[in-house]
Amino acid sequence: MIEFRNVHYSIGNKKIINNVSFHIPAGEPRIIMGHSGSGKSTILRLILGLACPDRGQIIINGENICGLNEKKMREMRKQIGMVFQDGALFDSMTVGENVGYYLLEHTDMSLAEIEEKVRRMLGFVGIGEEYIDRLPDELSGGMQRRVAIGRALLSTDPMIMLYDEPTTGLDPQMTTNIINLINRLMERNRVTSLIVTHQIADAFKIGDKFIFIDGGEVAFDGDINGLRDSTDPRVVEFLEPFRKAVAHVHKIDFV
Repeated sequence: MIEFRNVHYSIGNKKIINNVSFHIPAGEPRIIMGHSGSGKSTILRLILGLACPDRGQIIINGENICGLNEKKMREMRKQIGMVFQDGALFDSMTVGENVGYYLLEHTDMSLAEIEEKVRRMLGFVGIGEEYIDRLPDELSGGMQRRVAIGRALLSTDPMIMLYDEPTTGLDPQMTTNIINLINRLMERNRVTSLIVTHQIADAFKIGDKFIFIDGGEVAFDGDINGLRDSTDPRVVEFLEPFRKAVAHVHKIDFV
């Protein structure tokens, strides 16, 4: 479960997050949408404890993380998997080493045990074993993100998965592959998933509940029907270029 309670966050004199509140039940996906610079990615940083709010509470699985010491925060982060837009893989490590990094550094498992787990995880995320010894820069952007998802899953066995623009910059086929992988993971593991994106057509293929952030504020929080019917000018303006795509995907008349 993830809950923001009246969260405010600034950098210097610039307000980034302004009185944001929302609640995501355990095991559910939620899409956070908004323009670039609206505060979407900052929400992920706050959930990870990489920044602390000026005011308000952030509740993860019933605990206010804002008051945790560093040791307890590290324990909390073990429940969270994070996939960055660029994959954030270690350039000098092979695919297999990237996926198995946490097990190598933080467990007493043998190399043979780790390799077996890595190969199984690569199979789950759709990466062939022939790529296990390749470096990240030998892979496409979409394959790098699949490797990053595999690393996140094998590192923490997470209860929560955070995705920052997981389909941005990918070709249509790779975008479909990433969306299918995210959906398969949610269906199989019932992981609470928070997906940040400004790709509207992709968002509607992943979930049916949305939070729209504009200028650091929640302009909308609800399902597809509420989003369709919203008269908030910020929501209307954001959706306008994508109304035909949304209507096609969901068979909804947006006129």
